[in-house]
Amino acid sequence: MEQGKGLKGYLLIVLAVLLLGMIGWFLLSYNALVAKEEQVKTAWSQVESNIQRKVDLLPNLVKVVKRYTAHEKEVYAQIAALRSQAGKLLGQSHGAAIETERLAAIQKQLNAATAKLFAVAENYPQLRSSEQFLQLQSQIEGAENRINITRMQFNEAVGSFNAYLRHIPANIVASLGGFTPKAYFKVEETAHKKLTLEL
Repeated sequence: MEQGKGLKGYLLIVLAVLLLGMIGWFLLSYNALVAKEEQVKTAWSQVESNIQRKVDLLPNLVKVVKRYTAHEKEVYAQIAALRSQAGKLLGQSHGAAIETERLAAIQKQLNAATAKLFAVAENYPQLRSSEQFLQLQSQIEGAENRINITRMQFNEAVGSFNAYLRHIPANIVASLGGFTPKAYFKVEETAHKKLTLEL
């Protein structure tokens, strides 16, 4: 009788240890997923911040170019419209789902419009040599470089999160916790070429 009680007590202890181990494993996996997801969100906010910096620089560039070129209204209107779209998307994404594809498309269009603006400047030697224009051009190129770097960091964070999500046992915890794979920020290779003037 006492031997049966001792065996039951031993089994209860083993079950309690297993249950505590499973709870600990679940909590550790869940917390790791949360940490990796936050890294993705942080990296995305850096991408947004750098795109916003570029978007904020464009009106100044347009003003400088307008001083020299009054008849390029189509380019100005296009940049204003794209800037507005980017601003709305960047404003909406705080706390919302990350919309990499839409932002990548707007970023590509902004690059094309900015390149057109720089092409317009080619026809105006005084504009090309304007210190203010050259500073803005340099700042926009710097913003482009930072966008590219933060985009790579974001994609690395997404890769780390997605890989962890697929590992056993994290995939079990992920399905129970509602974690889903994140999308990469993909752009065409030409989207991040330096926007330079051929002087």
